[in-house]
Amino acid sequence: MSAHAGRLQLSGWRWTFLLLMTGGVAASFLAARYALGATTRLGDVLPWGLCLGLNVLCGVALAAGGLGFASIAAIIGGAEWRIAGRACLLAGCLGYMMAILGAVANQPDNRYWRMVVLGWTPRSILSGAVWTLTVLLLLLVIEFLPQRSVRIAYTSWFAILYRLNLPLLILAAILAGAHQWGLNQLIRLSGSKFSPLWTGPSLPVLFYLSAVSVALAVILFASWRSRLAFGKSLPAALQPILARLLTAVVFVYLTLRLIDLMERGLLASMLGTGREGLLILLEVVLLLVGMMWIKGSEDQPRELFLGSMFIIAGVMANRLNTAITALEGGTGQSYLPRWGEFLIAYSLIAAGVAGFALAVKHLSVFSDVEPLND
Repeated sequence: MSAHAGRLQLSGWRWTFLLLMTGGVAASFLAARYALGATTRLGDVLPWGLCLGLNVLCGVALAAGGLGFASIAAIIGGAEWRIAGRACLLAGCLGYMMAILGAVANQPDNRYWRMVVLGWTPRSILSGAVWTLTVLLLLLVIEFLPQRSVRIAYTSWFAILYRLNLPLLILAAILAGAHQWGLNQLIRLSGSKFSPLWTGPSLPVLFYLSAVSVALAVILFASWRSRLAFGKSLPAALQPILARLLTAVVFVYLTLRLIDLMERGLLASMLGTGREGLLILLEVVLLLVGMMWIKGSEDQPRELFLGSMFIIAGVMANRLNTAITALEGGTGQSYLPRWGEFLIAYSLIAAGVAGFALAVKHLSVFSDVEPLND
């Protein structure tokens, strides 16, 4: 197993992580000290950017899809589904934390940074996030604390807390879904400021379907990498079921997406040679390739990994287009992220990936399997 662990623990990966985190901290300090003008190109016309698209929209999508699926897995029950639900819970929690940090990084001045550090009030915009983080922290304690101390699982107070696991999980899924619905409403209320290619009456349904897709794709992706690195993965019998579910959700999403564009007379725009048309076509192609890659290969974990990679890229492209390309098309302005935005956005992603890897390595997120030799 150590030989496989070394594949993901090369010095190059560690240096990349350290450089991203150092750059992200430096850029965050400059943004907190001198406001966003020092590190971004955001303004009143284009208030959304790379951090909001890559961290907030993608993080909320992962949280909504992951926590929703974790609730379903908990209701189904059984050892295998509990493993899948545990992985989705961890991914959803990390996604939500990444979204909150990305939202703070996207604020126009440093008072929000002080609010996070010094506290919050019931009327602050962060109060709902604080309550959601509290629920997520309780869920992580319920799920993983007994692994660190078996004696705790037999205490009376933990037995009471354990009975609250399912209600808290459902509550967390509702809260994450409500945050995504709030983003939907914000986009719809913006009206002409957004390109019609990324708005419309079907936006809430499309957003949630893509959220479920990215959550399933992330755990299939992570399962393969975890098996290579640590000899741990999702149960083999469960992976084909999740793969079929993933392809079904992506198929429904693509069908509704194309029908929505066709009903609003925008399908021709997607097939044009303009920048917006090419970018929305990229979303569809990535998701379609991922779905077709997985179809027929549900019992091959490596193919599931590759197909999931395309689906993750497709959902990320959708959220980035929603946050950047749609605003560019609606306002007629152009936007190019500055170095600080790149460092903050990708350092948050690096922190999330590192957190998931550490949890898989030291906690029973996945089940032990025979490590692979390729």
